[in-house]
Amino acid sequence: MIYLKNASWERIHLNLTLELGRPAGLSAHYHFYLVDLSGRVETELAVTAREGETVRLSLNVTNNGLNRCVESGTYRVLAFNGEGDPIPVLYEGDFETLAGFGRSFLYGAASGNYSVSFMTDEFSDLPELRLIFLDAKKVPADQSDLYRPLGFGGKLRRFLKNAAERVNVRFQRTVYSVVRAFRFLRKPCILFLDEKRDVLAPSMEAVYNRLFERGLDKRYTIKCSLRNTESKHYSKLSTAAVIARIAKATVIIVDDYVPAFNSVKLADEVKVIQLWHAGAGFKGVGYARWGHFGCPAPFSAHRRNDFAISDSAAIRDFFSEPFGILEEQVIPTGMPRMDAYLSEDNRRKVTRKLYETYPSIKGKRVILFAPTYRGRNRKTAYYPYDLIDFDALYRYCEQTDSVVLFKMHPWVPGEVEIGDKYRDRFFSVNAYPNINELFYITDLLITDYSSCMYEFILMKKPMLFFAFDAERYAVSRGFHRDYASNVPGRVCSTFDELLNAMREQDYEFEKVERMLPAYFDHVDTGSSDRVIDWLVLGELPEKYASALKARREAVASARKLRFPPAG
Repeated sequence: MIYLKNASWERIHLNLTLELGRPAGLSAHYHFYLVDLSGRVETELAVTAREGETVRLSLNVTNNGLNRCVESGTYRVLAFNGEGDPIPVLYEGDFETLAGFGRSFLYGAASGNYSVSFMTDEFSDLPELRLIFLDAKKVPADQSDLYRPLGFGGKLRRFLKNAAERVNVRFQRTVYSVVRAFRFLRKPCILFLDEKRDVLAPSMEAVYNRLFERGLDKRYTIKCSLRNTESKHYSKLSTAAVIARIAKATVIIVDDYVPAFNSVKLADEVKVIQLWHAGAGFKGVGYARWGHFGCPAPFSAHRRNDFAISDSAAIRDFFSEPFGILEEQVIPTGMPRMDAYLSEDNRRKVTRKLYETYPSIKGKRVILFAPTYRGRNRKTAYYPYDLIDFDALYRYCEQTDSVVLFKMHPWVPGEVEIGDKYRDRFFSVNAYPNINELFYITDLLITDYSSCMYEFILMKKPMLFFAFDAERYAVSRGFHRDYASNVPGRVCSTFDELLNAMREQDYEFEKVERMLPAYFDHVDTGSSDRVIDWLVLGELPEKYASALKARREAVASARKLRFPPAG
């Protein structure tokens, strides 16, 4: 017999602890499958540990191996070693404990709820475990009107709005299909697509420029489609033009979420490469923050990425989990924006320019204060400046001949209000476009949850983390992984603690030295070339290509298995 002893959750990962009796035997190398009542295998659960008679399993409920959530249905957990009958997982504990293992994930601004519930089969002689997955959406607006009196005018406006949205989606799909039909008349096209900003993000710009430097514009048509839809309004005609550009593309390079991918189904032969502007940060995004406000629906544009990139193989899950794709689809090319950053010629040139731009900081110890924003989004972004003791910080700067550069997140409006008495040592550098370049002259970085900490590691300089709201931030925004044990420096929860760490030079610098080799497979200027060669041109190294192929074959093989229906 096999019994469920415990269940727990780590974000979107369901962990099951099983106790195996003698008939199962650990030496038999059982595989564990999530199987519906008809006997169809939905997915295989990963074995994460085997200790004595105990096995620990893990299941990412947002990815069944096909980059889809586990489908709604009632499931058994079966152990099978390729011979004989499968062995069901049973449960003999109390029902309240079992029910408490379940979890619900609100998604899409509470427009839907994905839930996982635990129970046993009450019609069986054995207490066989059942897992119920349910994706429940709100009743559509045109039906909810039946239960909520809106009046004739309200119903008419709701009907017209829904009808207009459906027409717009159909129009976009028609534009895509028509333009796509004539692709044989054109050269293959590489499209740099961004709907969040109207300029190329640094990694996109690095790849874009390198394509031309290598003369690949003779082989491909290289185009850009850049719109800042978060702060500017664009007409439906402008959106149709974007859809037409997407339809012409063979390869689409993105750097963020693309809403158009939700309404238009791209042709199978189109390749989407996600460069992701933020690096390996802590802030939960995409499916890593499922259940938090504004997280994506079970299927969203995130899933359309054919490949994403990372700085190392060790941190691929930091990207695969948010995007809802397989870990093997994340390729450790390194980040293209790092090519210039790691160039010694660029470092000398930029350092000279910075001292010319800010002459009063030359010869001083430079502290860069660069936290992320607070708030839900761009519209509500802010930073609580009242938590900074400017007087005490200024006195510290006088005593150590230091200056502080304040570089706030781009979403935080306005400038830091620096009083006249501080202006010889405090400087706002919000207008400076590239934070990485500021790292060249920085002696100490103070941040919190920003991904800039990982770029700064390469400077091999100390960092401090002013994380006054770490617990609340973890609950409201969500973290990929444990914060305190995964930052390259000391974490300070109050400003007094931060100042004391600065005075004592208590940076826990050994964390930088430990994390550097784990986070970067390539410390060079070749990331753009690797993105182009491996992903754009399709010359993926064999070890990554074979690993992706093997994973997909394993998923397909598991889903082909059929077991006897539940009795």
